[in-house]
Amino acid sequence: MRFLLWIIGIPIFLIVTAMIVLPMVLDARALVDLAAAEIESQTGVVLQVNGDASFSLFPEVSLSANEISVKVPDSQTKMTAQSLSAGVALLPLLGSNVEIESVLVDELTLITEATDEEAAKVAAVDTSTLSDAELDAFYAARAQLRAEAQAEAAASVVLVAGALEVGELALRDIRAITVDGNGDAISELRLLEFTAKDLNTRGRPAPLTAHVLIPGQDGAEDINVILNGKVTTDMSEQTVNLDEMNVGVTGATQDPIALTLSGEVELVEQIASMDIALTTGDLQGEGNLRYAGFESPQIDATLDLTELNPALLVLAGPEAAAAAETTDTSGSDALPLHAIRMIDTRAQLTIDKVVVDPHTLTDVTATLRVVDGVATLEPVKAKIYGGDINFKARFDGHYNSATVVTSGGVEGVDVGQAVAAMEAGVEAAGIANLTWDLNGQGRSSSALMETLAGPIKFTTDDITLKGFAMEQMVCNGVALVNQESLTAEFPQDTRFTALSADIALAGGEATLQPLTAQLPAVALSGNGELGLESQDLRASFRAQLSPELGELDPACRINERYTELRWPVECAGNLADDPADWCRIDTAKIIKDLAEGEVKRKVSKEAGKFFNKLFDRGG
Repeated sequence: MRFLLWIIGIPIFLIVTAMIVLPMVLDARALVDLAAAEIESQTGVVLQVNGDASFSLFPEVSLSANEISVKVPDSQTKMTAQSLSAGVALLPLLGSNVEIESVLVDELTLITEATDEEAAKVAAVDTSTLSDAELDAFYAARAQLRAEAQAEAAASVVLVAGALEVGELALRDIRAITVDGNGDAISELRLLEFTAKDLNTRGRPAPLTAHVLIPGQDGAEDINVILNGKVTTDMSEQTVNLDEMNVGVTGATQDPIALTLSGEVELVEQIASMDIALTTGDLQGEGNLRYAGFESPQIDATLDLTELNPALLVLAGPEAAAAAETTDTSGSDALPLHAIRMIDTRAQLTIDKVVVDPHTLTDVTATLRVVDGVATLEPVKAKIYGGDINFKARFDGHYNSATVVTSGGVEGVDVGQAVAAMEAGVEAAGIANLTWDLNGQGRSSSALMETLAGPIKFTTDDITLKGFAMEQMVCNGVALVNQESLTAEFPQDTRFTALSADIALAGGEATLQPLTAQLPAVALSGNGELGLESQDLRASFRAQLSPELGELDPACRINERYTELRWPVECAGNLADDPADWCRIDTAKIIKDLAEGEVKRKVSKEAGKFFNKLFDRGG
C-alpha cells in the first residue's frame, strides 16, 4: 500500500506544486525542477527528471515526464521510472480539492538495499546448510525481524488523509529488486501489469487486474500470478475488502491453481481474513484462511479438501512457497527440511482422500501445526481399506538430524484390499488390526526408514492366504515320515483361524517375535524377520499337529508320537514371490527326532523291566 501511495502521491504532489509555482515560470522543464525542489524541501523526497517533461492545463491539469528517479528519505529504496504521467480535474483543484483522472507509470524499478539480517530473510537462505547453533540463531533472528517489522509498520504507515479519487491507475512492467551491499540482486518480483478503475476511499467497489511474475531461480520455472476482481477501500478503518478476487497461479505446481478470495485486509497490522475456494488438478477445496504477517501462526486455516496435494504449499505463505521452489528435485530422498522450516501454519483439515503411496486414506480429519521445522499432527482420523485409523505424529526438523515419533492404530482393515494395493504378489482375505509406537531419525526418508524402531502389535481374524497350501505341505511331511503317499485333493489356500505377531522395528528390519498362527489341525509358533526395504521374509516355526489332520488324507494320520513333537517349519522368500515356495518342513530332522525318541522309549522300557525284576527279586 505504501508503494502504491508513493506512485499516486508523487505525480499529484508535482501537479499541485506546479500549480503553486506556475505564475513564476511557464517553461515545463523549469516548472518541474521548481516543483521537485519544493517537494524535497517539504518531504525530503529527492526527485530528478532526466528526460523530457510536459505540463498542460486543459482539458485537465496533466504532467508527463520521462527518465525519472526518486529517493525516499530514511529508506534504502531507490525508485526509477521510464515514464510517468498524471492528470487531475482543473476546477476542483482550484477549490483545493484533488480529483485524479489518471496515473500511468511505465517501466518502474524499485531497488532496495538489504541489511545482513534483511538479506537473510528476503533471500530465504537454505537452512539445510546451517549448523544446529546457526539454526538457533536463524529462528531467533526471524522472530526478532518479525517483531521489528510489526513495530516499523505501525510507526511508519503512510496513508492518504481524507478522500481519494483516482479514475484510472495503470502500472506496467514494475520491478521490485532487493540487492545486497555489493549491489547484487538477491530477489526480484515483477508486476507486469496493474490496472485499477475508480480507485477510491469512499467505499465504492473498484475493479482491478494484475499480473505478477516471480522469476524462477537456478533454472526453475517462473511463477505467474494473475488477479482479477474488485476491492473496496475504507481509509478511516484502514481496511481493504476483496469481493470475489479470482487468482490464477501457474509455474508453482504441476497443475495451474485457481483461487477465489473474499474477505478483509487490515493494512496496518497486515492481517488478511479470507474465505477461500481452491482448484488445481483433481483437488478442490474451500474454507477460511487468516494470514497475519507479524504473528505466529502466520497462516491459520480451516479447509475442506477433496485430496491432499503439494499445491497446498502455496497457502503456507510466501517464504514456504519460495523455499519449496528451490527444493532439490534431482531424485535425492533428502528430507525437505528447509521448506518445512519456512512454514508457520496451523490448520484444521477435512480431506476426502489422501494418497500415501501405495495406500489411500479417505474421510480424513486432522489438526496440523508447523513452526520452526516442527510439524505436529494430532489427532488424525481416517478410513482405510474398510477399517478405522487413529494416530498422532510429530516430525521434528528443527535441527539437521530430524526425528519422527508416531503412535496409533488401525482396526478392521480388509487384508485383501491392503495386500492388493501393495502389489506384493500375494493374495489374502480377512480382517487385521494394528497398533504401533514408533520413532526414527535421519536427514533422508531412507534414513528414517532404516532407523525406525518400536513395537507393533498385529492381530487378525479369519485370515486366508491364497496360493499357500500349508496343510498340504504339513501332510506331505507326515506322509514321508509314514512312508506313504497322499491321495486326497487339498485346498490350495490356507485359512488361519488366528494369526498374530509382536513386531519390533530396528535397523530397517521388522522382527516378528512371537509369530503365532492357528489352523484347524496345526498350531504354529516361532519368529521371523522382514526386510522393510527388500521385502525379504525369513521365519522359523515349530508346528504342533493334532489327530484331526489325518481326516484330510489317510497318509497324514497322526499317532501319539507325532503329537508330542514340534515339527520344524522353515520359511524364506520375498513378498513379491509365489507364497507356495516360501515354506518347507524339515522331515529329515523329524525322522531323526522320531528315531531318537524311539531309542529313548525302548531304553526306558528296558530299564523299567530291569528295575521291576530287581524289585521283584528283592521282594
